[in-house]
This record gives sequence, structure tokens and C-alpha cells, in this order.
Amino acid sequence: MSAVPGGPVPDFDPVAGGIPRKSLKTMTRAVQLGVVAALRAMASVPGWQAIPPERRGLFVGASPQQGDIEDLAGAIEASGPLPDLARLAEHGVPLVPPLWLVKGLSNNVLGYASAMLDFRGDNGNWCDGRLGGAVALCNAVHAVAEGRVDLALAGGADALRGAERILGGPCGEGAAFVVLVAEGVLPGSGLRICAGVPEAPRAVDAVGEIGAAAAPVALLRALAAGGRASAGGVHVDDTLS
Repeated sequence: MSAVPGGPVPDFDPVAGGIPRKSLKTMTRAVQLGVVAALRAMASVPGWQAIPPERRGLFVGASPQQGDIEDLAGAIEASGPLPDLARLAEHGVPLVPPLWLVKGLSNNVLGYASAMLDFRGDNGNWCDGRLGGAVALCNAVHAVAEGRVDLALAGGADALRGAERILGGPCGEGAAFVVLVAEGVLPGSGLRICAGVPEAPRAVDAVGEIGAAAAPVALLRALAAGGRASAGGVHVDDTLS
């Protein structure tokens, strides 16, 4: 999933994407994007439920989360026109939603997706922004190649809209996940790459900074550009060397 700089992912509906409505209040925008992308990727892999949960691995790239900035708007306003820590403590902190910290846990995509999909095998969460998504993909390949899992779901998610002044350039939001399946586990030969691409790809630089989603989105777009993936989600058989 991806969007134009500073804009939201087009037509994104987390409930339609499979997230229970009651769970939304404990998820940031980035987490919602990541969980839906993970669910969509798995939906492109028929028969994956036959793989034992202990042989399913999940590898996620993330960025340090601090909850949604909108949740702090009231507290910031109550602290006065200039930063005043005393006023913030006395008048602002009581206005912060109690679930703000829970929403900001950086391993929430991993936690929610693994619970919803019943993944109990090897897993990892790299809270390193842009680097985290790339590391997640690499570790997924190693996990399958080394026989630690039969199926690896790997990707990343970020929602950086509004961070332009901090990061010094256009920012967007996005999420992407791929599924790697060991040889012989599901029909087909070689290491099977099953990629869910929910929208037509566009140039990566048109998205702006998308942090941990950058490498996974680039991978899916490279597959699409090579004619090995298309909008809507497909199965792609390829042997990685």
C-alpha cells in the first residue's frame, strides 16, 4: 500500500481490511496499515493454513512509535502558547487518552498480526525505520533457507504524514508484506514468493519518506515492474539465489 507525498493510502478502510472495529482504538495509523497489509499478503496464499503455526514466522520492520499525534493535541494546547512543562504536567497530561502509550508500542504490527494469523514460529521486530524493513526481509529469507520456518511473512509499515519538517522532505504512509514459502511445502517448485499488491505500483520516489515500509514497497514494485506481480495480489514463483 502506498500513497502520494503527505497523502493517505487511497480508500484505506481498516475494518474492511480485516481488523475488528474494537481493536482500532489501540492501533496507530501505521499499525492499522501494517496489519491489513499482512492479512492481504496471506490472503494471496491458498492453503497456507495447513502449515503448522509453529512453522510460520513473522518478520516486521517498524519505526519508534509514540502514538498518534492527534491524541496529544488537547494536552499540547492546554500547556499554553509557549512550551510550559509545568502547565503540561498539571493541565495537559490528564487530557492524554489512557491508551496513547499502548498504541505507541513499536511491536504492535507483529503482535496483532501474529495473533490474528496464528503465527507461533520464529519472529522478529526491527524498530529501525527504513533499515528495519530491509532487515526484516533479509531475516525472513534466512529463516526459510536455514529451515527455521516453512513460511515467512515479512514486511514493514509506517505513517509519516506530518513529519516533513522533522525529516526534511515529503512524507507519506505505506505498508507492504511478502510471503516466502520453502520448497515443497505448498504446490510449486523452488522458493515461492507470494506477494499481495493491493494497488497499481507507481514510482517509489512519488511516495515520499515511508520509513520501514520503503524496502518492502520497493520489492513489491520491482516484482510488478518485472511482470511478476500485479494489482490485486498474485502468486509469484521464483528461485532466489
